[in-house]
Amino acid sequence: MTVMMKLASLETKMFFRDRISVFWTFLFPVLMIWLFGSMFGDSDLNGLSFAEMFVPSWIGVNIVTTSFFTLGTVLTGYRETGVLRRYQSTPVQSWMILAAHTFQGAVIFAISALLLMIFGMMMYDLTLPAYIGSTLIALVVSMLAFFPFALFLTSLAKNTQSAAAISSLCLNVMLFLSGAAFPLQFMPDIIQTVAKALPLYYVVELLRGTWNTAPITEYGLEVGVLLGIAVLSTVLASRFFRWSDQ
Repeated sequence: MTVMMKLASLETKMFFRDRISVFWTFLFPVLMIWLFGSMFGDSDLNGLSFAEMFVPSWIGVNIVTTSFFTLGTVLTGYRETGVLRRYQSTPVQSWMILAAHTFQGAVIFAISALLLMIFGMMMYDLTLPAYIGSTLIALVVSMLAFFPFALFLTSLAKNTQSAAAISSLCLNVMLFLSGAAFPLQFMPDIIQTVAKALPLYYVVELLRGTWNTAPITEYGLEVGVLLGIAVLSTVLASRFFRWSDQ
């Protein structure tokens, strides 16, 4: 446990030294909330205020960015540069490395989610989740789904550039087609159908719902889909993830 925590602490320090990563993880979502707030701040969307609709959604988007760019792409880079192979020659076990990165990703995400919530409260009178316990469980379920999902997809990449391209493509597709950035009811029927094939759709529905409407027990479909993604992605990631390019 001590080794894992030291690894997680080291990775967290390295993350905060990267200004680009800090910007995209912490500041970009705040800027996007501000941008959308300038357009929809006074709107009533499906009976919800702007903040009730979009802040939970962007917290869900942050799960995606953390999963792909803090976990998947970074580990692909470590594989390409031989860091993972060198780890294997030490007493540090493979599960410790994955656990350390997962813990670090969870910490980074928690900070970004807290910043978004505080910004929403200060600027748009956002209230705390109506079912805060259910929202916390929803966040855990979402991370359990997306962390191995991102690890699996980026494990298919040959190098860091390919992993970054896969991550960017997945993020942009899910961002604009899942209902996170634009309300689905304003989109064509075909887009609304496609959205239901995207994992982020279920994260957004789950977070919006538990934040505003009902406890997590009312969202069995969303929880079931995300847990299914978690199990399948874990199996596929363990099958395809490589510790070296050799």
